[in-house]
Amino acid sequence: MKKKILLIESVMHFWQIPELHKLFSKNFDCHVLIPKKSRHLVSLKNDIITSPLRLFIFFHAILIGKKYDYIYLVTSPEYPEYPTNLKTFFEYFQQLFVFLILTFFFRKKLILYVRGIYRLIPEIHPPKKKFYIYLRKKIFFMVNRFVCENKNLENIFREKFPKGEKKIYLTTLYTRFFDPEEKIKKKLNKDLLTIGILEAIDPIRKDYDIIYDFVRRNKTKIKLIFLGKKYKKLSDPVLKKFSNFNLITKDYLTDKDFIELGSQCDILLSLNKEGKLYGSFKGTGSYGDALKLQQILISPVSTDPIKEFSKFTLYYNNKDELEDILEKFFYNRNIFKPDFPKFSIDELREKSYRELNLNN
Repeated sequence: MKKKILLIESVMHFWQIPELHKLFSKNFDCHVLIPKKSRHLVSLKNDIITSPLRLFIFFHAILIGKKYDYIYLVTSPEYPEYPTNLKTFFEYFQQLFVFLILTFFFRKKLILYVRGIYRLIPEIHPPKKKFYIYLRKKIFFMVNRFVCENKNLENIFREKFPKGEKKIYLTTLYTRFFDPEEKIKKKLNKDLLTIGILEAIDPIRKDYDIIYDFVRRNKTKIKLIFLGKKYKKLSDPVLKKFSNFNLITKDYLTDKDFIELGSQCDILLSLNKEGKLYGSFKGTGSYGDALKLQQILISPVSTDPIKEFSKFTLYYNNKDELEDILEKFFYNRNIFKPDFPKFSIDELREKSYRELNLNN
């Protein structure tokens, strides 16, 4: 009889659910617990348990958790990283309090996906905020199974949080995987270089200025597709700035939308800002997006300091390097052949089961 695993998501990373379900359901009886109001955000048809709760969804998990051998938190209680006002003060303590109760019941079953390692390192935060980071760290380390978004973050995790007397199980799982059985049929326009700009449209975390001049100079030869959701007010300045160009965007992308629009791209582009800790203490979903779409990625080298994804990624340090890479694609769309097998779902499945000590 298969062991059972429960995936829980209630915050923002619903798009990861189908990938994780595919990864675990081959060897486990895998169910997903999500808020009822968020059901439309998950394309998975079966194995869904909807909850009337959202902020307190872990209470629902307590009621049904006894049936499962493992409980995987797709988003751990990392948001906000610390309180900045009365609302975030409540959110911070509410999340950790409910999570703490969950650990009392199912500490040995829990698997935490840690997205921002900096949220567990008190010494890199302002003195008045260290308490909040330290408290989260103490509560998180009541658990002993953790997942990081890439190998570099896994290495940093091991360096910053030595095992000591307690056995820690740790692995890397990308936000999306390469599935050789899933063929992405390309729908390219030979007359236009189509660039897919990855992740949510967010000028705080992304540098759109670095690409603007190149697009402006070549606007008759370029098509842009934003492969991330729009935020109501935050995204408006970016969309207004690029509105005179050949542009496709949607308020929210379903899995079907993501693949449909992604299949039209010649290349994918990540615009993460270096100062936002990408690569040093947190990951980016851009590499997983490229694996899912089986496509070449152009990305800031700062987001992958160990060149883990060099088999399918071209890196840039600055605006000139980025423009030079893009210019070459005008003349030859085949200048770089991506290679994905190292990141296949079968490889990751075997590795993660072993490193997390998931006996089945």
